Amino acid sequence: MNMKDWLRDLEREIDRRVIAAARRGHLVSADELLATRVAPNGELDHFSIRGILEEGDASQDPDSMEPA
Repeated sequence: MNMKDWLRDLEREIDRRVIAAARRGHLVSADELLATRVAPNGELDHFSIRGILEEGDASQDPDSMEPA
């Protein structure tokens, strides 16, 4: 899988989880956790649904990746 496809899939996963939390009207324990995904190039991407909802930013990593 190339980086562009991986980022697209990650964005879809995050969107799905954010929408589910918004529909529920509250966070569940999984939304509180810092999730880590490994990119095709071996870099780690960290995010939490709580962080996204509170700050509007999916990345908890200051070196956030951009598509190639």
